[in-house]
Amino acid sequence: MAEIFGYQIIRDIQTGEHLTVYLVEDSVHGGTAILRLMNQPGYRETWNELYHRYKLKVKSHKYLPALKKIDSVDDMTYVVLEGSEGNLLEASQALTGRQIDQFVEAVLHLHQNQILLGKITRFNIWIRENGDISLYGAGERAVFIPESKGTLEDDLKHVLMIIKNHSSIPKSHFEGLSFESIGELQEWVLSKLAIPKPGLVDKGISSKTIFGIPDKKLEEPRESLPADSSPLPTVNRKKKRSYLFLLSVAALLLVVIFFSNRIISGSEQASKKVIKTKQTEDTAIIEEKKKDQPKNKDEGVNEVDLTHFAHLFPDRVIIQESTINLVGADYVLVATAQKRDEVSGTAKVSILSEDQTSGWKKVWESPEYESLLMEPETYVESFLTLTSTDGNNALLIFNLPGNESLGISEIKAFTIQANGSAEEVWNGFGYGIEEKDNKVYVTDLGLKELSITTGSFTLKEVAKGQAE
Repeated sequence: MAEIFGYQIIRDIQTGEHLTVYLVEDSVHGGTAILRLMNQPGYRETWNELYHRYKLKVKSHKYLPALKKIDSVDDMTYVVLEGSEGNLLEASQALTGRQIDQFVEAVLHLHQNQILLGKITRFNIWIRENGDISLYGAGERAVFIPESKGTLEDDLKHVLMIIKNHSSIPKSHFEGLSFESIGELQEWVLSKLAIPKPGLVDKGISSKTIFGIPDKKLEEPRESLPADSSPLPTVNRKKKRSYLFLLSVAALLLVVIFFSNRIISGSEQASKKVIKTKQTEDTAIIEEKKKDQPKNKDEGVNEVDLTHFAHLFPDRVIIQESTINLVGADYVLVATAQKRDEVSGTAKVSILSEDQTSGWKKVWESPEYESLLMEPETYVESFLTLTSTDGNNALLIFNLPGNESLGISEIKAFTIQANGSAEEVWNGFGYGIEEKDNKVYVTDLGLKELSITTGSFTLKEVAKGQAE
């Protein structure tokens, strides 16, 4: 076996832009552990602060690994945490009710100690050989992406999506849900799974009591639960919950589990088929226009052949494109992807213009965005553009899907100036985006409206029915 920092490498677990994770064996004291190696030495100081704080807060917890060692060798910084044989949560794997309970308990403990993970994916969840889970991460996202400040609400969304994609609870039961604390979410999940657990409400913590009042609250009131869902329990309701209620929930679950597997599978395949069909139709339309209409500079850039600037991205694949015209200047906007390994890669966005003498060139480029999806074509979706009425600037909105194809996406909005430069003006998380009447609507726990007028980007909350 290969060795690293005095530990024998049993196997690689994950290799990413920021981290490499190994299952290792302690050469001196014996026993297995998880070694997380930071690949970017510039973040060493904040990384050390993060894990020293984690060590103080997480000393002994069944589902959170304790920190055993933190050290640096030749500009390489790493931590060793408790760990046993097992595997990462697989993309299609369903968690048992007991494992979901453990997962939520681990997040609850972190929140009670003011630790946010920022982004929770299946790559944070380790399934031990005995079936129990361990939750890794410690909030590392805040180190690697300091400009992306996660909130308690973000963690709740990610926890919900993990449970949505890795449990037997029908996906329709998650529609319209919102929670102010992990305790509330835990109550709802365990009631859906018919797992009685007295005293949960007393352990719940809200975003106000732990992290202070949010900078901006949603104007839209919290949505009620679906008609077939049980309401969020309160302390009084919980005390009155009877054994009969639990039997009813359990019986209902047996029925919905049987039918939901077919329904969910069919809906997912139908969704993918619709998306793929739409993309195929759009591509066919663009190609047909290119054949029927000769290229003419006065006609704009809609007739530009994508192969004309493929040489600008020799190691990348063009997966999305759009064209805009600003005060007489034509620009092509492209999203490109590069596969790094079987389960990850990077995406970035570029703005191109055509020079009369030198041909196509890049005038602006975004940073690379990490993706943990298998297919490069899925790294960027919903590549939408809006142009202001005076034609001086434009707005680009696109989403970066998470680990699950039907999960929450990170959504970014950029304003584009007449010279082709761009600036990020908003980012957030949502379930989808839609363009209507020269506006873009982002669906999260509410509905956000993004638009651009004369030199000004506008973001506002709207009622869900307003965009329909």
